[in-house]
Amino acid sequence: MCELAAEPWAGRLLRDIDRNGGLTRANKARFFELRFGHGLHQAGITPDYEVKGEGRSTLDFGFTASGQCWLVELMRLEETEAVKRATSTKRDDDGIVWSQQLLGTNSQDATQSEEGETIKAVQRICQKCERNGEPHKFPMPDAAYHVMLVDFRTFLHGGDEYDRIHVGLGGKYVPEEICRRYCDGNPISGVFSPRTKVHGAPEIRQRVHFLGFVCEETYENGAFGRATQFIVNPNLFQSAAEVQSAIETWPLRPARVLNRVR
Repeated sequence: MCELAAEPWAGRLLRDIDRNGGLTRANKARFFELRFGHGLHQAGITPDYEVKGEGRSTLDFGFTASGQCWLVELMRLEETEAVKRATSTKRDDDGIVWSQQLLGTNSQDATQSEEGETIKAVQRICQKCERNGEPHKFPMPDAAYHVMLVDFRTFLHGGDEYDRIHVGLGGKYVPEEICRRYCDGNPISGVFSPRTKVHGAPEIRQRVHFLGFVCEETYENGAFGRATQFIVNPNLFQSAAEVQSAIETWPLRPARVLNRVR
């Protein structure tokens, strides 16, 4: 916050943080944006904050890196009510507070299950791209690449790369023996899957090139890039070479893509 205080693009974000209580848990979504912006700053990039999006909406960041324009929206997957109900805390004899979260697989209570959390994550991500039946946030692709960055720390304690593939593409891309999840006997479909019919799913397939899952554990310089793994939208790229050419211009390194296109 101190390092970015003199940066014009950061002024509104810092004021919003201050008005909402400063260094408090209530500002986690804003801190997520701030850490991304700080990563760009460290990479020598001066972004625009809250740039024009589809209709009357705005996107969090717009910038140019290696001659390529990027439009980026960030979202934090807040803890669901099911996760809150499945989480308990207790204090031991030494006064230490312990937290335990119990989410079943194929549980009788579908709301408190890994399957339920996967479905909700897909729904929440897709819904960012639709409002009142109209496209929201991202315009149709033109010269810029479009990225949605998701703070994934609250999803199954951050999950792993197979969870990211499951949410981004769907269960059929995850080995059965690892963590493929089902609903009504079928693998749960992902954000970029044509099987996904929730609000915003057609729009995100048409308009978002990369879905980035961010699971930060440390916050030093360069941590944001290392904590990010991308799922590429197979609907918007024709070849692996095209994907590679695009992701090489992403400024926060390393830029790791978990899936292949053709």
